Amino acid sequence: MRNFPTHFWTRFTVDFKDRIAFVRPDGENAIASETYWEWTRRIQRLAVGLLDAGFESGTRIGFIAKNSQEWLDLAFAAWMVGGCVVPLPSDRDRRESLKCLARSGADWIVVSDESGLVALRGPGNLPDHLRYVSLKPLTANKLEGVYDLDTLNQRGKYRQQRGAMNDLGKRTYEIDPSLATLILFPFEAEDDPHGSFFQGGKLAVMLEYLGGDLQFEESDRLAVLINYGWFYGFLLTVATLLQGRTVVIADGTADLESHLGLLKPTVLVSGPAYIEGQTRGWKERIEKAPDFMTDASETRAMGLGRALALVGEKAAKKVLYDPIRQDLGGRVNRLYLAAETQGAQPSDDVYEILESAGTAVLGMFGLPEAGISHIERPGAARGHSAGRPVQGYVCKIADARGEESGMILLRSDVLSDGYWDKTGPRTLDADGYLQTHVVGHSASGYLFLDSNP
Repeated sequence: MRNFPTHFWTRFTVDFKDRIAFVRPDGENAIASETYWEWTRRIQRLAVGLLDAGFESGTRIGFIAKNSQEWLDLAFAAWMVGGCVVPLPSDRDRRESLKCLARSGADWIVVSDESGLVALRGPGNLPDHLRYVSLKPLTANKLEGVYDLDTLNQRGKYRQQRGAMNDLGKRTYEIDPSLATLILFPFEAEDDPHGSFFQGGKLAVMLEYLGGDLQFEESDRLAVLINYGWFYGFLLTVATLLQGRTVVIADGTADLESHLGLLKPTVLVSGPAYIEGQTRGWKERIEKAPDFMTDASETRAMGLGRALALVGEKAAKKVLYDPIRQDLGGRVNRLYLAAETQGAQPSDDVYEILESAGTAVLGMFGLPEAGISHIERPGAARGHSAGRPVQGYVCKIADARGEESGMILLRSDVLSDGYWDKTGPRTLDADGYLQTHVVGHSASGYLFLDSNP
């Protein structure tokens, strides 16, 4: 099997080179677009810059940065020179982040900007061999082993002009497909975190499985409103690119959300927090509607569904459904909701309101040891479900009959290759099923997570 960078490089430079890879806000009410061919030129230059800075094949590079174009550029450049990407939430406690970095053996650490670098390094006492990259320019005097992306790009450009492309090509094509390429950690902060690693050849197959089940049309644009450290967002983004579709990007999720009307995505990825925030805004809109006549003290305790019923369907379209569609950019037809492990799900009212606004809410489920194992497909969804298994995965419920609840068990040829520090919370049973320790049940092939008592 080809290694992972050779796999995506062929796709990007041959199969998709004239397609639009990214759209992003550029100035006042303007959009910048970039083809796959243009993007790969920048990745190539950055990869040469990493080579010049001494980045060795097999190096783990931890990302503690908000979503941005630069985040993706550096991740793919690191893959081209044999790096192993370790996505971590940008807002996680420093001690938690450092513990995950140490457990993954990361020698390079990526932050958003200078303030992020200062916060991470703290009072010191970190190993001297660590190297740091700021995605934004550094203004202070640069220290040994501290880079910003502009510096790496300039080094890459300089080396390209002096024949370094042969060195990059040799490095890329000689990467062992069994080399660790991605390490995933749980969403929730833990006292004893363990990262699951994936070999490059296996990662390529896993992302092809996922990308095929997304069933994208040529005109689709994906926007991710969760941090890449929440691996749902990162895996879906990379799978989208491997399908030759367009990713909508901005400088962080807040900036992206504020530009949805300009960038007009068709597919959104979000977490429960985003839905909760939207729900509060919807209720405020309803309560301000001219047709909404009730005592103010009553509205505070009133559920969203009852409040909407008081407005009436015709007024609701004008007051709620049409504005929601515009808030989401005007073209969003599906929203993938990243389920928290055994976490609370939105109410039925939320599903109904979004569907009335033209947006289907689709569930999904995954674990660091499995990637995204379940997803709902367009036109094949069950409310509150995590969907059916992605191709290549098999799911069963331990010791369950019919729709009884039990531990979710997963089997696939693309499960992780283990924990980087050798041990972890989940194991395979004698039949090769991953014991997830997550409770759920299955109905007609759809997986439903059981809520905590």
